[in-house]
Amino acid sequence: MNATRWVTLTEFCKHLGRSGIARVDETEKGWFIAWIDSSPKALAKQEASMKKDRATMSDEQRERVLIAEQIERAAAEVEESPETQDAHAVEEGLKREEGVEKVVLSFSAVKPIAPAAAPTPSLGFKNPLKVTANPLKANPLKRPNVFKTAVSSSGNDTEKNEKKRPASMSAAERLIVEEQERKRRRMDREAV
Repeated sequence: MNATRWVTLTEFCKHLGRSGIARVDETEKGWFIAWIDSSPKALAKQEASMKKDRATMSDEQRERVLIAEQIERAAAEVEESPETQDAHAVEEGLKREEGVEKVVLSFSAVKPIAPAAAPTPSLGFKNPLKVTANPLKANPLKRPNVFKTAVSSSGNDTEKNEKKRPASMSAAERLIVEEQERKRRRMDREAV
């Protein structure tokens, strides 16, 4: 150690620990030194072993780790904000103003008649939340068939009569009529 700036070997070991070259621990038995390998190969090897450990960790272990992290975060949040504890301690029940309106429940299929004693004021606005048609039956994406309307407006009177007639037919009869119309259209196309 004569030719160096460190007088003792102990100071040299402390310097290695401070600079991050080695891990230095002083115990009752003496100094323990472990070299820290920071070469790219060693770092890649260490990263690969960490990936392998993560892959071999079972689902239960992962869940335990995640739950432990969530508990730590929740404990940290509770310690940071003591005001929320006071807010949770005071619970308010449902408050009902007296004399407002009675709640009536009806389990019948017929709509009850609304009482005439409490008329609702009308300002001329439509209620946007009120459903006028059955939303399950109406398809908002369905557009009218342009070709059908053009054919029906320029079509013959016989076609109009045939289209009026299927309303009173059964589903099977309607299918038969539609099949006949398709055949007729095919014949018209082939004739042209």
